[in-house]
Amino acid sequence: MAVKVVALPPRREQASSGPQGGLGAGVKLVVLAPYYEEATFLWSPFLKGWVAKELRARCVEPVVLWGNDCVPDKFAEAMRDPEVKGVLGVGHGSDDEIVGQGNATLVKVGMLVPDEWKDDVFAPVSCLVGRRLVPYLVQQGVPAGIGEVTEYWFTAAGTARDAMDPEEDPLLKYFLYAEYTFWFKLAEGATAGEAYDAMIEEYKRQAELAKKVDPLTWWCLQVDWQNRKFFGDRNYRLPSTPGRILTKTEVSASGERRPTERKDVITVTGRVAAEDGSVPKGWVRVKVSRWPDPTDKSDVVPLDSEGRFSVTFTFGWDANIDYTYTVVAWYGGWVDEKCYVPSSATTAVTVRSGRAPTATKITRVEAKREGDTVHLYVEGTVTEADGKPVAGGEVEIAVTDTFPVKDYVRTDAEGRFAWRRDVPVGWFDTKLSVTACYRGDELRMPSCDERLVKIPPNWKVVAIIAGAAAVIIALVILAAILTG
Repeated sequence: MAVKVVALPPRREQASSGPQGGLGAGVKLVVLAPYYEEATFLWSPFLKGWVAKELRARCVEPVVLWGNDCVPDKFAEAMRDPEVKGVLGVGHGSDDEIVGQGNATLVKVGMLVPDEWKDDVFAPVSCLVGRRLVPYLVQQGVPAGIGEVTEYWFTAAGTARDAMDPEEDPLLKYFLYAEYTFWFKLAEGATAGEAYDAMIEEYKRQAELAKKVDPLTWWCLQVDWQNRKFFGDRNYRLPSTPGRILTKTEVSASGERRPTERKDVITVTGRVAAEDGSVPKGWVRVKVSRWPDPTDKSDVVPLDSEGRFSVTFTFGWDANIDYTYTVVAWYGGWVDEKCYVPSSATTAVTVRSGRAPTATKITRVEAKREGDTVHLYVEGTVTEADGKPVAGGEVEIAVTDTFPVKDYVRTDAEGRFAWRRDVPVGWFDTKLSVTACYRGDELRMPSCDERLVKIPPNWKVVAIIAGAAAVIIALVILAAILTG
């Protein structure tokens, strides 16, 4: 995977579409999306695609200044709209200014800040603007802002398709998820301070996730969040949007280990509830990620008539070890006569290493005695709990009597085993205890069966001993008579 490492220093041209409209939500945000060199080629498509989509889902209308529309006159025109309440996006910057398409200056220290700006949050991604530019705007009446006090660094794989989902770029996604937490929380009704704190925590969380994938991406995220500073009123909120309904997503998960199939089955269930008691419409995207063997799967699941959802994932594995599955359920929101705001929930389930139960059964025993030897023959089967035969399993056969014997055989393709052996026995032994134990393996548990086998005593020896005893008794009686 090719990794592009990009900063947004000062002064660093293509496609145009004009500002985008959509849901008349009553609150608008200007989105700076220049498109003319490497950094903006990588970042800006996600502003026009994913970020705009997510803002609309939160009942806020993005005014996207894409490419050649991200220039001073069109920026000034967009900012005159009284419904505009903030500026986000991307642009190269310096201590004193931020630029748009072709490095044209959009905002700079010393400019006259119009009254229309004095209820707008200013927080685009740009290098160095936290040193002087954002503090200057706040001093001039802008209620709140965020600015980087050093260079803003990011990595990217450059693999975006339509840029509607951060997952399209396996490196840039960490920065997108972290950065736009601020705007999404703000659009959901949080204060600027709450949204900023949530953003910083998300930067930290994404950094830890990235650390497992790419150390350089982890380093960039660490530098960015440590130098991304807040200015102004932490209690500022965007105006309330009529018809906006907050939602709460609930999720739970259970896991089942199926050892002999070498897979785990993860079942996810949940519900999306609305704050007004109505039932939200739409769908939930569920993503399940596994650790320590990193892999993930996702699916989009529609809500039913009660706002509930359910989905099952199957993960294969090679090693029968403990796995932890992290589940994220994200409700994408829904807009009709009401505007249901997106929400998400996370849970985790650990599936422990385990082995499938088995059943060992002795099906036939033959025992024939010849003197002090028993010709013993044992047959049996080993199966899984569902009756499936265990092929190639090692079975220990043991005779645990006067002269213990132990031996090993393997099951055939049908799970059958057979054992034949001559076993020594005592003169008066009349039974043998035969035990067959499947020893188990990485996937299956051991199991045993025992059979008590009756055998006759050694009649020849018994007769000799009985005869000798009779002679001795007769001699004793004769002696008693003679000594009368």
